[in-house]
Parts: sequence; structure tokens; C-alpha cells
Amino acid sequence: MKFPVVITVVLASLALTIDATVYFKEQFLDGDGWKSRWVESKHKSDYGQWKLSAGNFYGDAEADKGIRTSQDAHFYALSAHFEPFSNEGKPLVIQFTVKHDRLHPHHNHAEEAT
Repeated sequence: MKFPVVITVVLASLALTIDATVYFKEQFLDGDGWKSRWVESKHKSDYGQWKLSAGNFYGDAEADKGIRTSQDAHFYALSAHFEPFSNEGKPLVIQFTVKHDRLHPHHNHAEEAT
């Protein structure tokens, strides 16, 4: 029984040494408020339109909302501003969640611009 307790203590102490800074976080909890923070590209006139939705499958219809593509066979481009920062000497982790709730997702990818 001592061994699991030791592992728990070690893992807990490791968690205390992690120093992570979140520079940008979006949860889409304020209805259409995301439209004031995100910019849809006007580079091409035939880009698809984004909409706020929990998708076809969700646990909580309000808490699980995010932006989704609204038209098949379209390109989409969207960006959001955040304050400049430096991660010099530290790794940069970009994390996002994608939910595929259609039968055949096609060519889905994200690109980041610097």
C-alpha cells in the first residue's frame, strides 16, 4: 500500500513544478460575442461562413458550443488577435479541439501564421 501513496505524492509534487502560461483561450460562452474577437478573412469572396453551435452530439448544449463550418465544399479562414509574447527558451504548445460530427470529414487542417 505504501507504493501507490509514494507515486501519488511524487505526481502531486511534479504538478506543482509545472509553470504554464495561457496566452489565448476561447470558450465561446458569450453567444455571438466571438464575432467581435475573431476576424473572418475577406481574401476570397467564396469562403464559407462560420456559425456558433454545439454540433450534432454534445453533453451540454450551451457549454459545448464552438464555431463550426456551415457549408460543405468551402474553404474557411478565421483569425483572432492576442498580445505579443515571448517563449524564448521554452517550448510553445498550440492546442485546439476539433469535433467531426459529419459522416465524411474532408481535408480538415489548421494552419498558424506568425
